[in-house]
Amino acid sequence: MPLPKKMMKTKNPSKLQVEQPQAKKPKVKKPKVKTKTKVKVKVKVKGKGKVGGSGSSTSLAERGSGDGPTQVAAQPSLVALHFMDISLRHSDVQLLQSAHEGVNERLVAFHYAHLQHRRYRSEPDLHFLNPALVARLRHMDMRQLWTLVRDRRLHEKQFILLPLATHPRAHGHWSLLVVSRPDGKFYHFDSLDNCHSLLASSVSETLRAPLEAWKFVLVTGRCLQQQRLSGNKDPTSGIHLMCMTEHVADYVSRCGYASSSLLIAWEQISAMRAHLLELILSLGGILPPKRSH
Repeated sequence: MPLPKKMMKTKNPSKLQVEQPQAKKPKVKKPKVKTKTKVKVKVKVKGKGKVGGSGSSTSLAERGSGDGPTQVAAQPSLVALHFMDISLRHSDVQLLQSAHEGVNERLVAFHYAHLQHRRYRSEPDLHFLNPALVARLRHMDMRQLWTLVRDRRLHEKQFILLPLATHPRAHGHWSLLVVSRPDGKFYHFDSLDNCHSLLASSVSETLRAPLEAWKFVLVTGRCLQQQRLSGNKDPTSGIHLMCMTEHVADYVSRCGYASSSLLIAWEQISAMRAHLLELILSLGGILPPKRSH
């Protein structure tokens, strides 16, 4: 019987493999494992921004908090200028644009940062302490104070300028405390009948041990006096503080010592607001529209 053509063409039929049909495996349903839903828990960290902690040397206390810890977070404001680690808001600049408003902590922090890192950066013996940090000095323990002094090498500085404030917001009163190592004195300059005398005494006593200023004497400096206004607003003392800070810094950098009689003219106070606004523009900032009163 003749073979089919396909079989005849195969040279080696032994190599042919016959594939046997494989039996299908029954599908086994895997049991579903219920996964637990993740629950996000917000944890509030206490002590954030404390000075002298194990974090970076530039703590939150040095960033010019502006309105202090009681600032309302639900009031957003556009940023007018970023300088160093300080952000000036439109609301801050508008305080400078009005002669009837005082200055807040953030404006003083900006002014002191500019003096430290730009104007007097070639003066290693001169240090301008951030106002938010000064406000926390009396609440630090001795270990935090020693850490503060050591990290900033304040015990090696010849002159330290500290802005004192009763309140970080714009209606607070400001005065200037100067630590002069060559004179062995604390100088306090207050434009309102020395109403910060107790505050200056408390801060100077706090700094005696960490600065090794045991024999330093607290001296009341003579400066231009402002008129006491009715109500809580104090629009002049913050501007007076900035003028006195520049005046004292210029004097000690030239003479090498401080003095208790460093008077400034009213014209300097009147021109300081315009000077700061020009400074903000020169640093790339913007000026918002003035507030309507």
